Amino acid sequence: MKLSVTLGALAFATAFGTVPVCFGADALGGESVTFNAHIAPIVNQRCASCHRPGQAAPFSLLSYEDVAKRAQLIQAVTQTRYMPPWHAEPGHGAFKDERRMLDAEIELIAKWVDAGTPEGQGSPPEAPEFAAGWILGEPDLVISMEEPFTIPADGRDIYRNFAVRVPTTEDKWIRALEFRPQARTVVHHSLFKADPSGTARELDARDPEPGFRGMGGARIQGLVNLSGWAVGGNARVFPKDAPLRLPAGSDFIFQSHFHPSGKEETEISSVAFYFTDKPATRSRLGIALPPNFGTGAGINIAPGDSEFTIGESFTLPAPVELYGVTPHAHYIGKEFKSWAELPDGEAVPLIWIKDWDFAWQDMYIYEEPVVLPAGATIHARIRYDNSADNPRNPSNPPKRVFWGPGSEDEMGTISFSALAVNSDDESLIRRKLNLLRAKHLNQSRRFRQEMREIRASRER
Repeated sequence: MKLSVTLGALAFATAFGTVPVCFGADALGGESVTFNAHIAPIVNQRCASCHRPGQAAPFSLLSYEDVAKRAQLIQAVTQTRYMPPWHAEPGHGAFKDERRMLDAEIELIAKWVDAGTPEGQGSPPEAPEFAAGWILGEPDLVISMEEPFTIPADGRDIYRNFAVRVPTTEDKWIRALEFRPQARTVVHHSLFKADPSGTARELDARDPEPGFRGMGGARIQGLVNLSGWAVGGNARVFPKDAPLRLPAGSDFIFQSHFHPSGKEETEISSVAFYFTDKPATRSRLGIALPPNFGTGAGINIAPGDSEFTIGESFTLPAPVELYGVTPHAHYIGKEFKSWAELPDGEAVPLIWIKDWDFAWQDMYIYEEPVVLPAGATIHARIRYDNSADNPRNPSNPPKRVFWGPGSEDEMGTISFSALAVNSDDESLIRRKLNLLRAKHLNQSRRFRQEMREIRASRER
């Protein structure tokens, strides 16, 4: 788990603009693999965007000395594909900004390490230049928590909301946003809301500590959902015809989940906004399978069970465009698979993650929107591994795991960001999605009652 914390939670935040190396070790003939000729281009393309000063990675990889002293580690994490962090299987959805390293590049790194990490003649290529600061460049607006919040070294997970006044006098349309946590090791996720009512600020004023407790939404009417971030997430860019509305004079809410790391930390979260002058002409649709993060899916995973599976399907009443997909589970989530079944029976693969890693939770953006017709059925399946053989299992020995918001509880969903092909169909699709959510809400109530009865019987 130590490697996961060090390289997973702290390393690669994102990598943009990779250019494949077009030769492999088998194409070298008698030529020796050297850093300057062969390894530096790979590192520049695949690693340097985050392994450089001021970024999320815990060390720099911009020089021969940087890379050579960690050569054995680099060989190990690239051969297991732990790094670069990219978990979607090839052939199951084509995604933008793919960080997957080519087999030929991995082979070259291994050959170089086995040869004793020779530097080679001449000079390596210049390290790439990156824009200073925010990944997407200079933002139009940056807001930050108004007070720092201290997360203790240990204890239960913390759910807290922080309201920040938005200094705008008119509605703004968000084309992209980027979240930046200060204490990366303890911020599990943060959901972003806008509160035009002022209720969040009132709740904050009543609480002696910065922010206020809970998940926030239940006590506030009229919240506007904006987006969110989880460990391993990237900056989010929204379709040009579906930017997000940020109401004038509202309070922006960081709805954050903290997981103590063993060291006291202080958090001041920030978010950068990138605006557009063009208002939305289409509204986003969220297709989450199962909905509500699996509250009604009956998550009750026995110790040692490595095959516990939940799932859901949704048949589209009208055509949609899928532009992104976000899987989510906690530590013992293992495998995510989703596909669409077209009316003629053809299967369209949407995403497959064989080895889920809680430390890396990307939103995968399709290279081109996946257009699905009316009558297509989207299927989603999530498998959990609660056995002792799962190195990411936080419990040793394994314990029974139920649905819950804590990091050592479980939940699960595969959530698609979508747009109706025809804006007139948005209400039709939403009505059907609401029926699915209502079904799961009823199932969730029954499941919670069953869990209360199980716990009560154990206490007797």
